[in-house]
Amino acid sequence: MSAAIPHDDLCLAPLRGVTVRTFRNVHARWFTPPDRAVSPFLPTFAGAKVRLTLLRDIDPALGQSVPLVPQVIGKEPGELRTLLRAFKALGYGCADLNAGCPWPFVTKKGRGAGLMREAAAFARMLEAGCEELPGGFSVKVRLGLDRPGLLLERMEMMNGFPLREVTIHARTAQQMYEGSVNLDAFGAALAACRHPVVYNGDLRTPGDLSRLKARFPGVTRWMVGRGLAADPFLIERLRGGTAAREALRLKGFLDDYLTECEGELPGPAAVLGRMKELWSYLHTALEQGGRAWAGIKICHSIEEYRRVVDGEFERFSGFVGDGERAGIG
Repeated sequence: MSAAIPHDDLCLAPLRGVTVRTFRNVHARWFTPPDRAVSPFLPTFAGAKVRLTLLRDIDPALGQSVPLVPQVIGKEPGELRTLLRAFKALGYGCADLNAGCPWPFVTKKGRGAGLMREAAAFARMLEAGCEELPGGFSVKVRLGLDRPGLLLERMEMMNGFPLREVTIHARTAQQMYEGSVNLDAFGAALAACRHPVVYNGDLRTPGDLSRLKARFPGVTRWMVGRGLAADPFLIERLRGGTAAREALRLKGFLDDYLTECEGELPGPAAVLGRMKELWSYLHTALEQGGRAWAGIKICHSIEEYRRVVDGEFERFSGFVGDGERAGIG
């Protein structure tokens, strides 16, 4: 029986340094893509002119294989309007506000999840976004900063705006990405929210989706991030696919992605950084991932990286949970 039903919406989360345009496009060549993606956040800035380099990740002219919702992070409504107008000039009718980034250096400046701290400041950002993009503005939040009840306290205010949807990561900012998701607090926020809700947090397997759907049958929008970075086959598995996770396809994807990054990024150090960022997630889903990651994270050149990865795939032992070897042959 399929874990997902046809009307379920599977969305790729914004993972800074990972789910960038090149990743999204190459992933879509090799695997079943998500229904849509939210871009890694673009920061607001002072000034009236938007640098073209800031928009490269979302520029439709550069190719977007997956329907994209640009995400913005900031705390000044005027700056938000400037960036949203640039999105509209590129043809976008939707955008998402990041009110969920948990990193302390972001939250202490009142951005990301820190935006939830002051209701008035949060409301001004929602007002600006909804005015600039009527019917197309959404927000991604956490359950709170250091306690899960803060989102509930902000929900009445949020319900007063015509938001397209609300994505809820079922952790507090203080938790970062550690510990368990708080499904009780998510359920309370879901019940209080008048907007369509997207669930986010620890959705890594078809079993996870089945359990979440049983508990929250009204939710049909699901966001995957770290789970897909670890397992590029995840979308087709969530769709009920039964095909084996093949080493050849994973290796082809990684080789293709490396080549694309070499053509996109300014030098070997940036390329290695991009590949290592992906492998920091990917290794967790592989049977011998710890061994692979130990070699990859100390590579100092592209050639060294290729040798390590090629060697690992020559003795590839499969994905965690597959229960069988999947040698590349």
